[in-house]
Amino acid sequence: MIRAVALAAALGALVAAAGAAQETAGTAAAPPAGAADKFYLRPTAIFYEHLYEGEFLEPMSVFLESKSGEIFVADTKNNLVGIFTFEGAPLFAFGSDELREPSKVAVDAGGRVYVLDNDRGKIKVFSYRGEYLGPLQLPGVGEKPAWGALTFDSDGNLYVGENESCHVFVFGPDRRLRLRLGECGVGPGQFQAITGIAADKERIAVTDAQAVAVQVFDRRGDFVRGWGAHDMGIQNFSLPQSVAFDSKGHIVVIDTLRHEVKFFDGEGHFLDRFGGLGNRIGQLSFPTGVATDGSGRVIVVEKGNSRVQVFAEEEGILRDTENGTKGSSDRTPSNVPPQRASGRGLPAGRAD
Repeated sequence: MIRAVALAAALGALVAAAGAAQETAGTAAAPPAGAADKFYLRPTAIFYEHLYEGEFLEPMSVFLESKSGEIFVADTKNNLVGIFTFEGAPLFAFGSDELREPSKVAVDAGGRVYVLDNDRGKIKVFSYRGEYLGPLQLPGVGEKPAWGALTFDSDGNLYVGENESCHVFVFGPDRRLRLRLGECGVGPGQFQAITGIAADKERIAVTDAQAVAVQVFDRRGDFVRGWGAHDMGIQNFSLPQSVAFDSKGHIVVIDTLRHEVKFFDGEGHFLDRFGGLGNRIGQLSFPTGVATDGSGRVIVVEKGNSRVQVFAEEEGILRDTENGTKGSSDRTPSNVPPQRASGRGLPAGRAD
């Protein structure tokens, strides 16, 4: 049975992030008192199974194709790429003799699927139906690249992080090189181990497992700011693995080893976080990828729980900047069948 599990309003407790930022680290100063946004997110779907190919096994990447609204999942240990709706309904999955432990996935406007797998010297390209189209040929890169991350923006530009040269390359829809940014090192504007890239109309954000954890550049490639040491502290990180911009311009970062999703404003101020190690609804176990849409939804893939959770901002929350949340809605989302709160690690009908 397909267990793309929609979660009813009976889930009760929201995945509200922890308290306001009271610790600071890195290069970003604390925001003014009372100025930080708070996030009230409800899980709306959990899915962890293909149509015919069985359950996920340590998936590591998720990508939202914004035009179709389809979610692509790199199901790493099953050597598959799966395609799903926002409700978690499986649409299609494919494997290939050329696909070995896919760990990063992205999709262009034409539906071609770009994958990084255990051969990090190649970016492998597949059709929407899984036909292998060959390795991507890109100008201006070294002979032996070590690809670490890739994504597309809404204009069809391709962003790839290459860890041998410590560069982020930006290619236009025609795959001509438009921009190269970064260099090897651990200082501002430098990279060591690129793990994630996100881009909006004005900014490029990059996460790194060894250098400055989060760095932001303008669209000309000029360094704007960076923050996050690999150290203790609420604004710091243990393993920043993926990054996205949400619909309000916040920067959303996955910290795999802390089992958290963190939110920052455009200036790098810590705003909020959610997660925590566990397999219950709203908890996370070794999250490795994040994607967002234009309506406030956040999609998180978990290697440890072998699942994907979709979160949406809770409607009906009454906010009071001085006293916090004053009330919440009990309305069941339209896409959630009543009395079906079930999921991996949470018995059906139980709300925690």
